[in-house]
Amino acid sequence: MMNNIILKASAGTGKTYRLSLEFIANLVRGVNYKNIVVMTFTKKATAEIKERIFDILYQIAFDKGNSTELEKNLKEIYKFDNLNKKELQNIYFEMIKNKEDIRISTIDRFTNQIFKNAIAPYFNIYNYEIFEKETDEFYSKVLIKIIENEEIFQKFKFIFDEKKEKKNIAVYIKIIEEILEMHPKFVLAKDFEIPKDKQVSYKFIDELDGIFEKIEEIADKKGKDVEEVLTEPFHSLYKKYSILIKDESKNENQKIKAKLELVAPKVDLFFEKKIWNGNYTKGAKNQDDREELEESSENLKEKLSEYIFVNKVLPLDKKLKTIAQIIFNIAQKIKISSKRFTYNDILVYTYEFIFNKELKFVENDKVTEEFLELIGGKIDTIMIDEFQDTSILQWKILKLMMNTSENIICVGDEKQSIYNWRGGEKELFEKLETMIQGNVQTLDKSYRSYKQIIENVNKIFNGYDSNWNYTDSGYREDEEYQRGYFGYFIQDTKEDKEKIYTKIIDMIKDGQIKNLGKSAIICRKNIHLKEIATALNEAKIPYTLESKATILEYKPIVPMYQLIKFFAFDNFKYLLEFVRSDLIGGLNSHVKYLLENKNEIMKYIAGNSKINSFEEFINIQKDDEIKEKLLEYKKINTLERNGLIFEEIINKIKDLKVLSINLNDKYQKENFSRKLVEKFEITKFYSTNSDLKNIFIFFNILKKYSNLYEFITFVEEEKENLKQVSSKDINAINLLTIHASKGLEFDTVFYYKRETNKGRADKDNFKSYLDFDEKFNIVKKFIVLFTDYNKKMFENELSEMRDNNSQKEMMEEINNDYVALTRAKKNLILLFDAEITKDKRYADSLVKRVIDVYEDENRYEIGEIVESEIPEETTDTSDVKVSNNLFETYFDDDKFVVKKSSITLEKEFKRKKGLAMHYYFEHISNNLENDKLIAKSALLSRYGNMLGKKIVEELIVRMEKFIEKNSYIYDEKYKVYTEFEIYDSEGKKRIIDRINIDEENKKIYIYDYKTGFEPETNEKYQEQINEYKDILSKKVSADYEIDVQLLEV
Repeated sequence: MMNNIILKASAGTGKTYRLSLEFIANLVRGVNYKNIVVMTFTKKATAEIKERIFDILYQIAFDKGNSTELEKNLKEIYKFDNLNKKELQNIYFEMIKNKEDIRISTIDRFTNQIFKNAIAPYFNIYNYEIFEKETDEFYSKVLIKIIENEEIFQKFKFIFDEKKEKKNIAVYIKIIEEILEMHPKFVLAKDFEIPKDKQVSYKFIDELDGIFEKIEEIADKKGKDVEEVLTEPFHSLYKKYSILIKDESKNENQKIKAKLELVAPKVDLFFEKKIWNGNYTKGAKNQDDREELEESSENLKEKLSEYIFVNKVLPLDKKLKTIAQIIFNIAQKIKISSKRFTYNDILVYTYEFIFNKELKFVENDKVTEEFLELIGGKIDTIMIDEFQDTSILQWKILKLMMNTSENIICVGDEKQSIYNWRGGEKELFEKLETMIQGNVQTLDKSYRSYKQIIENVNKIFNGYDSNWNYTDSGYREDEEYQRGYFGYFIQDTKEDKEKIYTKIIDMIKDGQIKNLGKSAIICRKNIHLKEIATALNEAKIPYTLESKATILEYKPIVPMYQLIKFFAFDNFKYLLEFVRSDLIGGLNSHVKYLLENKNEIMKYIAGNSKINSFEEFINIQKDDEIKEKLLEYKKINTLERNGLIFEEIINKIKDLKVLSINLNDKYQKENFSRKLVEKFEITKFYSTNSDLKNIFIFFNILKKYSNLYEFITFVEEEKENLKQVSSKDINAINLLTIHASKGLEFDTVFYYKRETNKGRADKDNFKSYLDFDEKFNIVKKFIVLFTDYNKKMFENELSEMRDNNSQKEMMEEINNDYVALTRAKKNLILLFDAEITKDKRYADSLVKRVIDVYEDENRYEIGEIVESEIPEETTDTSDVKVSNNLFETYFDDDKFVVKKSSITLEKEFKRKKGLAMHYYFEHISNNLENDKLIAKSALLSRYGNMLGKKIVEELIVRMEKFIEKNSYIYDEKYKVYTEFEIYDSEGKKRIIDRINIDEENKKIYIYDYKTGFEPETNEKYQEQINEYKDILSKKVSADYEIDVQLLEV
């Protein structure tokens, strides 16, 4: 019996809490945690859900914290009679021990797992880069491939004819980009074909004849020339048209053909300009003529639109789809060759892989057992968070797994769907009830916001638009939550005043808002955030403008990271990018030189360390032609932008290459980092506080890794969590876009908007329309057209789809406003620089709405501002003020004295051996024969290169002897946990090497492996293991006896 739940959760109503309870409810019902899959859309949400599940499970299982309330909620919601606490404790321990088996991840990570395990190996790819968006350089490569192939270029040429910009390469790069962005739609509509029963109709000619006849009639009645009644753009056309009508030498068919030739080049006019001068048809006495012309004009547009659709749009659609498939194939080859993929690529390739009929991964609309093995095994329960942001492509994949699962829980909120621009389809969530026969439950009580916020948000959004569904939210009954402040301030953009956002500065300076760290300024557009940041800076108000960009995209980091990747992969492309960076300032001439002498440059950089300079390397060349080519560098030796010397750059890169090869100890790592900074004077070139801070963070990460490849693997996998940081104080106001603010909350929110109708012209080259049936199973329509034709679609099937898309965009604008307003906990201030249009309307629908609700065009305020106390300054090292002095400390000369470094190396080597030993024992449970094989293989794999195979094998012999001597520890009667994580009362993590549980005799044994001599005599070790005992005794039943032992290996 399937149990399908759809949770509709408004902002702040506790969806993460409820999702965590759903997870635990499944555990109570007996579902194995390994068979529960949770999908989220951000890494932040993944971490939050994991943390919440562990926290709630711990409290319930061990009767800690808020266990009474949590247990009550579990029993009320899920109708449980009693909870088996002992079983929940065991599950908690199992989950702690086997965290890698907990299947909570982002959907991007899920598709990447399939790509990594099955698709990439098919292409012989074992390491690859993933990034958000392609570069213009990539699109240029695709365009070059098209131009180089004459056959393909001929198929592409029609785009030149349509765009009429043959010399503007930027236009065609943008065209390639747009076509590749449509790839998911092409994949979904793979088997769709447009019906071939469309016939060209020339009925618009009759309508145009009628309009011209009517205008002639009006002109005759008014005693005017026809051209006076016609508007100026139609004068020339009418003259030729009237001559043609009177031409008796042509029969009717010939006249129709000639009329077509006249009208076809002028079709834009009929959609952009009025045919007749309205002065001659206004007033009551001209009503009949006016209405007849207006009706005929609408009919003309409708019939012209049908003619354009059949005669132009459909043939171009066919051509566009043909060239698009060719472009997809070219792009795929480049991506596979370069081993660089976007998240969108991975999703598309994963979808194609799963639905490949030859692979037989799908049977009866479910995934097979073979596929389940690729993703971690059986699925009993699947939970999907933020479902309103799911794309159709993602839905198609998720649905297969949902059909395999016994329990489905989908959580979302249509009102917070703000990702339509990247494929998010909120209709999926709106129609989900019928698609999975789900039981809809609604969470509509906010646990986040105070009364004034909730009541005013309800006022604004309830009845906002007939197409936008909204149900009032409730709020908490606590006395504290009955307070709060709401206000808005509107200023006409025509007024010669400072921008309305200066009110934020006034409120801070007047002391109305003191706790800046708990306050946020949210804007729809980045450009507005930057303006406000400038104003705050001038007013000396601290702020944090957090970037969504990762630290790897930070300008000072980019050149260093490119050079490190060159050292790690020997990929010449990274060297070229380094030379072209702002740091070096290389020109095309330098890139050309490097490319022409690639082999020799690579030999020099990787070659004999006794060769002291690039000039010496050139002088020893025996081939005169090679020597002559290499000497060409002297013509470009000065890099004028930064005053650097090209030859010196090459020498420095060679020196660093030598240092980069072996980073096995602290001395070598710091020496490489130090020389990289020193040789290229990075902290002089990039010297702001934010620059230095981000560089410092980058090197702090590098310090943790023993080779560059491990470092690159880590930062690429974790880059979404390695955000750029700005220079900030603890009490600094937060500046965010709406998308960045999603999922966050602040005591005080300022929402600033400045919408305009100017410059809203569609700049895309194409429009694509993909339409499905009610359950998103069958493609009803898929068409691609040039944007210029989009506005000419009038009262036909395509115009209906276009209007539906426009409606979606309008609703998403309301969603954006809703997300912004619901970030506020205590105080909400709306600030509008409002543009009033020619017809006396507001360009921003939210401005219009608040004026309609509150009936005041300038301002409205209610309640009193409430703030949390400002926290005391902390010593958080992520926010320390960074200066060059800090780098001098980081690269302290004392660390580079050889005498000291040899001691460091010896200690570091001993530490590594200790880690290796623990890593081996981590794999030893009590199935010794099998465990030792796995442990040996794992140890050689991780530490073989680091310590040397001989030393690792010696360690293995030593540890196997220990196991043989202490075989009682590894008896099969024990339930075993290795590398077991526990937390003390302050939340600090401790890791116990091994725990044996003797269930029959109610005894627990804690073991701690030590490599030192007689560890039991070391007081520090004894204190440590006794601390483990104290912590564990508080987390287990009192009838267990706990014993501890230090083990000398």
